[in-house]
Amino acid sequence: MISLMAKVDRIGLQELQGKGVMTAFIWDLDGTLIDSYDAIMAALEVVYRRYRLEFKAEAIRQFILQESVGALLSRLAEQEGLDESALKMLFSQEQGKRDHQIQLMPFAKAILDWTKEQAISNFIYTHKGPSASQVLENLGIADYFTEVLTSQSGFKRKPSPEALHYLMAKYNLDRKTTYYIGDRSLDVQAAKSAGIGSINLTQEGGTDNHKIANLRDIKGLLLGQR
Repeated sequence: MISLMAKVDRIGLQELQGKGVMTAFIWDLDGTLIDSYDAIMAALEVVYRRYRLEFKAEAIRQFILQESVGALLSRLAEQEGLDESALKMLFSQEQGKRDHQIQLMPFAKAILDWTKEQAISNFIYTHKGPSASQVLENLGIADYFTEVLTSQSGFKRKPSPEALHYLMAKYNLDRKTTYYIGDRSLDVQAAKSAGIGSINLTQEGGTDNHKIANLRDIKGLLLGQR
């Protein structure tokens, strides 16, 4: 069976748009559009030190890459008998102090400019907190996005597709030409559950996902040049 994404690749973006089919990108934020993991790790180290816990940097980094910071702090609270809300609040405060350290991922601005030229609609769904909008403003890319959903938007966390379903229904997005772009396995899972395409920076390609080496690869992928 040919996947929906394979059909889109073969037809090509320009032909689809010529038929009036709107292409939409729903973006993850941390590790996808913005290079924020150093700031995240620094904030997590403060949390661990505050509670006098051993900070095993590499193991923690691998965990949040595969899961999420929220999952890490939930597990930590359970294992150590700590207040989960207090842990997450402290992390959020410390991360906010480091938002100025965050940079765009390579080719992020270029690919966003290209989406504008191609009339591709952009949205964000991220587990990042209320500072997400300010980070986008600081980096000069806020105006590219029609709507930004964060951990404060009230949706179930990924891999639940709830937030993706909301965007698709609100903006009448076509499943065949809507993609969730991320950098973790839960991003692929969320896209699959929502019935849309997945483009991912770290997860292997297959029926449900296209792996890219960098954001610049998106252009070739969507234009059928790869």
